[in-house]
Amino acid sequence: MRVRDHLALSTAGAALLYPWFGQRVVSGWAASILIDVDHYLWFVTRKRSVNPIAAVRYFNKPQPPHSSNVRLFHKPLVLLVVGMLSTRWRALLPVALGMTAHVAMDAYHDERLKQAHAAALLRDKFTCQVCGTRDDSVTAHLKQQPALLPSYATANLITLCGSCHEDAHAGRAPSSRVRVQIRRRI
Repeated sequence: MRVRDHLALSTAGAALLYPWFGQRVVSGWAASILIDVDHYLWFVTRKRSVNPIAAVRYFNKPQPPHSSNVRLFHKPLVLLVVGMLSTRWRALLPVALGMTAHVAMDAYHDERLKQAHAAALLRDKFTCQVCGTRDDSVTAHLKQQPALLPSYATANLITLCGSCHEDAHAGRAPSSRVRVQIRRRI
């Protein structure tokens, strides 16, 4: 899930909880957003760059890394440790809850997206909709996404082969190899 989606959902949750918990919701809200700093730290150590814009671009690539080191603070053990520490230091309870809410939103998002991708691949018979390729590189690509909050509608997905997927993320028009294949089909 994108950072802006987490920000919107966490802000809405904090606003809803504010009447009951007051300013304590701020630390939970901050934890639910700042847990993603593990992605940035991974980027800094791997890519040797501290540019946050470059990090966002990197993680928005067609196939961002899914290494467990990218989500270091998302691991159950980390959540358990923070949860256990919150029994001793009550000020950590909103932090533990914020981190857990973030991980729960990620899990929900990943599952819904996986279902939408599978439906789009079946709909398009595992065929690239740009060049007609049918191989293992064909994947579902989100061609249209609302500015805020994710969409799981299969109408927003298109199936693309690896190179067409790269082109789509780079904002390039289909390559000349695609135009030749399209002409052949016509």
